[in-house]
Amino acid sequence: MIGGSIGLAARKAGWEVVGVDAPDVLEKATELGAVNRPSTLKEVRGADLVVLAAPISKVAALISDLTPTDALVTDVASAKNAIVLEAEERSLRFVGGHPMAGSQLAGVANAKPDLFHGARYFLTTTHKTNPDDYREVAGFVRELGAVPTAVDPEKHDLLMAALSHLPHLMAAALLKVASDISPEALSFAGPSFRDLTRVGASNPGLWSDILAENAPALGEALAHFAGAMAQLGSEIKDRRAIENRFLAAREAYDALGGILVEKSGENVDVAIPVENRPGVFAEVTTLMGSNGINILDLYVRHSNTERAALVLTLDSGDSGSARELLQRSGFAAEVQG
Repeated sequence: MIGGSIGLAARKAGWEVVGVDAPDVLEKATELGAVNRPSTLKEVRGADLVVLAAPISKVAALISDLTPTDALVTDVASAKNAIVLEAEERSLRFVGGHPMAGSQLAGVANAKPDLFHGARYFLTTTHKTNPDDYREVAGFVRELGAVPTAVDPEKHDLLMAALSHLPHLMAAALLKVASDISPEALSFAGPSFRDLTRVGASNPGLWSDILAENAPALGEALAHFAGAMAQLGSEIKDRRAIENRFLAAREAYDALGGILVEKSGENVDVAIPVENRPGVFAEVTTLMGSNGINILDLYVRHSNTERAALVLTLDSGDSGSARELLQRSGFAAEVQG
């Protein structure tokens, strides 16, 4: 479904899209207009951009099958660190991707060209990421209608463990607890319980693969969650302590609605003098992404072999925050335009 939606959106933006998949899937994708035509793995090695829209457990094998290639490669898997390491070990031009959009419905028949409109789309950056490659993938993501956000692969996996993967485990655990307490308990479940456990109906095979791929980060999130539950258990008879916990939870929940703020629509460039050293591009882009500042465009302006300027195009409403963040992190920054 994700791959088909990317194909539909990319074709709408003017790309020629070829597909590699099982014959019946390609027949349906061609019929729906998600691809111009079927292709082969050998042919796509010469593509401008290769999108690996496969189940997470298959991505590493696809990276191996693609090698060697000069094509720029990205993926859509919801765990990033292991995949990024695999791509870098094989010296691929790789920018890992994860669109924060989807559906409970699988398969190309459920693809939608507007699936990514307004959605956050994580793109990984490391000390090996080429700025031009990042810029190209970010531009493609914008053509899909999504908002590219730079992130370190390890941080991405911790975020997904807490925000997505842990809730799936919690849903499974809550359903088991209720069933263990009474075989008929679920027949009495109300809206609150159903809301909390809705993701328990997700595809078991898909989610077992996702959780296994993100096991290190998920283990860390589980440890935090177990500690929080133990703390609540020790406070259960302390009404004031429990009330304070719920007050803090309500404040955190209320803040969810204020995370996405309206932008001004006017753009400015922020020039950042940097040394030509590995990792500096990832440091800057990750700093922006982790603080909710979207990079609309970027390029590198070279002055000599030792120094350069990384120029970010930002919404003018973000320029002040960006400059302050950069200065606190030891970077000089000049707002232009």
